[in-house]
Amino acid sequence: MKQRYARSSTVVVLILVGLGLAWSGDAHAQAWVGDKGSLDLNLDYNLGVSKKVIGDSTLSFNDTGTTTHQLTLAAEYVPIPKLAVNVALPFVALKYTGNKTMFPHPGGGSYDSGGTFTTLTDLRAGARYQVLEEPFALSPHIGVSVPVANYEYIGNSVAGRHLKALHLGLGLGRQLGDATYLHLLYEFSLVEKFDRTPETAKHSQNRSDAAFTIGHKLLDYRLDLHLDVNMRVTHGGVNFTDFATLSQNELLYHDVILAEDIVLAGGGLGYQISNSLSMTMAARFFVTGMNTQNASVFALGVSWSPL
Repeated sequence: MKQRYARSSTVVVLILVGLGLAWSGDAHAQAWVGDKGSLDLNLDYNLGVSKKVIGDSTLSFNDTGTTTHQLTLAAEYVPIPKLAVNVALPFVALKYTGNKTMFPHPGGGSYDSGGTFTTLTDLRAGARYQVLEEPFALSPHIGVSVPVANYEYIGNSVAGRHLKALHLGLGLGRQLGDATYLHLLYEFSLVEKFDRTPETAKHSQNRSDAAFTIGHKLLDYRLDLHLDVNMRVTHGGVNFTDFATLSQNELLYHDVILAEDIVLAGGGLGYQISNSLSMTMAARFFVTGMNTQNASVFALGVSWSPL
């Protein structure tokens, strides 16, 4: 049986942070797997808004914001009991809203002109398997992400880092009584290096992403209210405060090799309209970060389960 209490929709939330797109699976469906033969189709819209780039607690670059609209089409299918396979493809429209002459990028920066630019980004496919139901739900997962378009990855406004990655993670969920649940999601991403130059190739872009959710169901379990925290830590890369010591190539391509760290917090709600249709709303607000944009994200999603 599908988890009535901890599973709202299987909406995939792609958090727009920093100088690219950071994937962070929505915590409502990562520890639990639906019935054999079930199919969920999701369409999600995210609005990301930033005003400046944060170096650290003492360094920031004002008037360097970006507005990003993202549509993601995703699907998840359960071919055998406890195993879910999924795929997601985002499409983005970006507009640089900052000063167009203050921080020019000689290595690229074509999206910094102030126009609106659209592109597909990185296709992600994966699978997760629920190994435990009690005393808590536990599901390891594996996935890959591959760029499918030649989008801009240098500048103040970019669509991503254009790097392939292998994702390994674990979702843990616990129900507290009939209507309250907790969820923790952790993922480690093994990311290819930016090997355009020997100097940039030496910087690791591996990263850790974590998400925590506490939620409660109301109205005969149809209304789901939740609070959320998302975090990213990059294991390698360069800092804005390192610029005085970097080579020319590292400075030229610094956007792709930044050691981006960020914490977002917020909440949302989901409503089960029928047995096959649900909708979600969510917001994540920038709390702190380094080498990243101060981006906050507002999301809408709809999930349809034809099977």
